[in-house]
Amino acid sequence: MGPALLLGLLQGVLEWLPVSSEGMVVVVYSLVFEGGAAGGIEYALWLHAGTAPSALVAFRGEAAGILRDVLTRPAKPSPLTAFLFVSTLISGVIGLPLLLYLTEVSDGLSSAAMAIVGAALLVTGALQLRRPIGGARTRGDLSGVDGLLAGVSQGAAVIPGLSRSGLTVAALLWRNLDRREALVISFLMSVPASLTAAAYAWTSDSFSVSAEALAAAAVAFVISLATIRVLMAVAERVNFGVFVMAAGAGIVAGTALLTFGSATG
Repeated sequence: MGPALLLGLLQGVLEWLPVSSEGMVVVVYSLVFEGGAAGGIEYALWLHAGTAPSALVAFRGEAAGILRDVLTRPAKPSPLTAFLFVSTLISGVIGLPLLLYLTEVSDGLSSAAMAIVGAALLVTGALQLRRPIGGARTRGDLSGVDGLLAGVSQGAAVIPGLSRSGLTVAALLWRNLDRREALVISFLMSVPASLTAAAYAWTSDSFSVSAEALAAAAVAFVISLATIRVLMAVAERVNFGVFVMAAGAGIVAGTALLTFGSATG
């Protein structure tokens, strides 16, 4: 039970930081559980069953407004509702085929899978270091182009090591969204994507929703709900680029050393 709760704790904290919670969970799953990369990806996806509801609770005002908008004027949605529809659709079109491919080939990649996670973390860190400053646009100014770019970013973040929040926030800042608005919009985007990810893991033949998995999701929910506001403030002010790049470099170097040692042993 201990390792599962550790994974829930990691997910609950890292989901709200631009450091790729999925990549970190996959790495810890592989080291602690000694499981394959495919199992780690599915476990990371499952843990979104905890963090997605916490985002709904934390942003219940925005969520209620979106629901009211859909029910009262479906033919003329607000810019935020239209944005979420477009970004979610694009995320699914890109992310689902990529996810199916990753779960099929990741275990066959063996230690190379960890190197890919490390390389993706390097990309995430570099994007953080070079992220735009942002502008003054708000959720009322969102357009179809914003939804398209954010959806592509979220879909690509299926790859462990690419931070979903890091990529989507960077895309929105590049489109001159206000920094805090970009963070809130990114987290609202995460809800349908995260629920879909958890449902995918739930229905997977290779994943079992055990008591440990349920406990891990519960821990992720409690921790994320308790920390989301604080971590949002941290993410707004702190650039995690150096930390993420250091983690990625460490994973790549460690994988290379293990591979070299196995080859020469």
